[in-house]
Amino acid sequence: MGLNIVTSMQPLNVENIITFIYGDPGTWKTTLGFTSKNPILFDFDKGAYAAGAFRKDSVQISSWSEVARFTAQDLQGYDTIVIDTVGRALDMLTEQLVTDSKNVRRGSTDLSMQGYGKLKTQFVNWLKMLRSMGKDIVLLAHAKAGTNNDGDATHAPDVQGSSLSEVYKVSDLVGFLTIENERKSEVRRLNFVPSSHYYGKDRGRIGNITLYPMQDAPNQLANIIQATKDHINSLSAEAAKAQKELDDLRNDLLDAETASDLDEIKADLKIEHPLYLEMAKSIMSRSKALGFIYDKPSDSFIEPEPETVEDDEFEPANEQEAEVVNVE
Repeated sequence: MGLNIVTSMQPLNVENIITFIYGDPGTWKTTLGFTSKNPILFDFDKGAYAAGAFRKDSVQISSWSEVARFTAQDLQGYDTIVIDTVGRALDMLTEQLVTDSKNVRRGSTDLSMQGYGKLKTQFVNWLKMLRSMGKDIVLLAHAKAGTNNDGDATHAPDVQGSSLSEVYKVSDLVGFLTIENERKSEVRRLNFVPSSHYYGKDRGRIGNITLYPMQDAPNQLANIIQATKDHINSLSAEAAKAQKELDDLRNDLLDAETASDLDEIKADLKIEHPLYLEMAKSIMSRSKALGFIYDKPSDSFIEPEPETVEDDEFEPANEQEAEVVNVE
């Protein structure tokens, strides 16, 4: 049989995606998961009860072996698999891995470097296996708070080690679920647009949205997922290629930890790229999150002196870069 080659000018139809949502307790994470299309929830956290009247089918998970051996036939009739939570699922996988001494540091019960490598590889392969069954995947996680070098609050998924980077990379949507005060009332916001204050990813151009009470919008996550698929599948080949390059850049930024890492990514930036503005803004957001500043004379990012209180910005070399700085 010949290869089924898809040329660079042909669109690739996306039938299922991975959505990653994280937030503080009480923000409706589990309940929101149940508003996806025909869901079944893998309840690692034993928290399905929190959805109350909105609860749908679930599987109570006590060990990793219970989810490592199921088949596509077990999931017939379901369109979405909800993992609640990623952190606890990784804990269970860790409990299995530490039974092999090769995965543990000598004289310790903690995973070795090899063990952590297996942890992220096996978990990501498991996600890909679920996706290969033709199911949408929804990952839920708790949020952990922190601060950046400016003292501003930051929020990240509570996912151990380098597994977070890998889960982010395979996800099509990453949203921070939070409660905000608007007009003296609390509203729940689901923020997909990337920010220096939280992780985000928005392949569907969903933006930052306000959630409705579940009784008024029982299918709202299903609608968000479908809108993302529709957007991705509507892109021309050129637009899809540009979006992939933006996603790849953001993936690289997630791994960036030093000023030289940012310099390398910035050096590859092409002003003629159709998503140049978003790429430049993403670089600046990561720089801010890491506490670096842009040094014009050396055309590079540097770590500020301890006594520095000034927030120097990447001086724009043209109108497009000026617009990026204004957005920041």
